[in-house]
Amino acid sequence: MYASNAEKKERSSTKSLILRRWSDMPRHLQFNPHIRTGYRPPMTACQCLGSLFYIHNETVNILTHGFAILYMLWTIPSWLPWNTQGILGVVLSWCHLIGAVSPWIGSFIYHLFMNVNYDEVFYRSLLRLDMIGIWLCQSFGAIPMMAASVHCLPNNLWYCSIFTYCFLSIWCLLKAMHARSPWERRLCFSPPFLMRMFVLTLRCFGIGGGSPNAFTHIVLQDLIAVIGAIVGALRIPEKWMPGKVDFILNSHNLMHVLVVLAVCSMHAATVEDLTWMGNPSTCNATSVSSIVREEL
Repeated sequence: MYASNAEKKERSSTKSLILRRWSDMPRHLQFNPHIRTGYRPPMTACQCLGSLFYIHNETVNILTHGFAILYMLWTIPSWLPWNTQGILGVVLSWCHLIGAVSPWIGSFIYHLFMNVNYDEVFYRSLLRLDMIGIWLCQSFGAIPMMAASVHCLPNNLWYCSIFTYCFLSIWCLLKAMHARSPWERRLCFSPPFLMRMFVLTLRCFGIGGGSPNAFTHIVLQDLIAVIGAIVGALRIPEKWMPGKVDFILNSHNLMHVLVVLAVCSMHAATVEDLTWMGNPSTCNATSVSSIVREEL
């Protein structure tokens, strides 16, 4: 007995959803040869959405950032001191909220729809969306920390510091949009990172400002993010055990968990800094920062 057309379509659809090996994928999706199985074949957008309900090698990447979106949106707005410092406090709070949520939105969309059955140009657009989310976190998300770190300096130095950081952030975005490798994309973020390290050094000597309670979280936010970036770029541990960690605990999974932890540290530091800036007497105490301010 011949199968009906509906049965043939169902079999064809089921067959098309079988997970593939690395060698079966289009070239633009063959970016990690150490992850050998569990790839979703090219799909429609609806089929990509349907892949939320079964296990493949992008499941952990999708869910970690999907849950991060919900958690950040649910918790961060209620924890931020919106009313400190008037308009500046509102602007800095919005900068933090945007910076804390945007990387997960871009990454969630990228990993969910990366295998949609369009062309490589569409895939590159998704990759740029992911990079924009990371950039928003690194730029907007860090502005409250930068503002607090130079809070006690004269106004001209405060504006100069914020302008310089914004300029470096825009420069790194333009470079990252044209990067051709994971290492090149990561290196594009080094100028803003180095400036954050510079103001962190100022904080070590009590110059400029910033909440003392935020210092550990500021160190952790960049340290954990750098470790995650290195793990992702070196492709550890799948490089040591190809095919053994295809579905869980590969480098990209670990990087996703680490960057979520890094943003949690960024959030803790930002709340401390914004609360500290809201106290009008923070820069009046005798310290290196107040002495420098008086001399300038």
